[in-house]
Amino acid sequence: MRTTTDTPYLALVRSLSPFPLLADVAADVAAKVQAIREGARGPTMSQQCKMAPRDAATWQAALILTGRRKVHTSSQTKLDKATETRSGYRNRGLTMATAFEASAFISGKWDACPGATDACRFACVGSQTGQGRLSSSLIARVGRTLAMLHDLDAFLACLDDEVSRLERAASRKGYRLAFRTNVSTDHPRLAAYLAEKHPSVDFYDYTAVMANMRRKDGVRRIYSRKDGRTEQTMRMLSEGHGVCVVFDVTARSKGPLPATWEGYDVIDGDIDDLWFTRAPDSGPFVVGLRVKATTADQLQRTIASGFAVAA
Repeated sequence: MRTTTDTPYLALVRSLSPFPLLADVAADVAAKVQAIREGARGPTMSQQCKMAPRDAATWQAALILTGRRKVHTSSQTKLDKATETRSGYRNRGLTMATAFEASAFISGKWDACPGATDACRFACVGSQTGQGRLSSSLIARVGRTLAMLHDLDAFLACLDDEVSRLERAASRKGYRLAFRTNVSTDHPRLAAYLAEKHPSVDFYDYTAVMANMRRKDGVRRIYSRKDGRTEQTMRMLSEGHGVCVVFDVTARSKGPLPATWEGYDVIDGDIDDLWFTRAPDSGPFVVGLRVKATTADQLQRTIASGFAVAA
């Protein structure tokens, strides 16, 4: 166990301690970790996709904790848009189980996205659209969350090693590393821990929790507007923060975004995920996103709920 006075680390431990894995799930992960250490190779992802959800996820957790699978997300549509030659960054992130995806395996009222609304969860880009809908993506997301809750120190050791390797690899090519800790979740203390541990990496996130916007922890954040929360969004802007707004322009159409929203300049957040490279040096701004929807029902509900606003 760590014995440091690493405040972000201790804050992370305290935030996760009320949410241990269910006893039988923890025992299952532990047994699989032991089997791997004794020489078992473990299943391939193709084999995991044919398993029962719990078996697939606990294998994934064990493979992560023994260094057989990567923790970070090496390829994701939005992150991949940030080409190194254009942006000067190598963009990576961490995609974990969204909202209640892993709650069946966890004690307590686990919610990885405490600021999400029903409309947000229904059209979540992390789990309900694009690559996120694949069973392999779900197994990877849930496995990472189970690994974190089963053995936080081992999980962080693997993640720290990967971030350090990514940073060195980017630096050798003359680029900086940009890392989004919460591609599909809102774990501010995990992001704060990584930001302190890796001060030369540019950490950034989106959050739907106003208190997270006021954190001074080395992570660049923008407030993610949700349906029914325009008042909160305007308050964030009045405090000088950046906010993210989804417009009723479909990503498939690639239509233009409005130049302003509620009197504030809009920058295109779909060019790539590195909105902070296009944001003003100071003062409020709006990052505009086109609505992502895989099905007609998703598109209709995101617009009808007010999650996506008129362009």
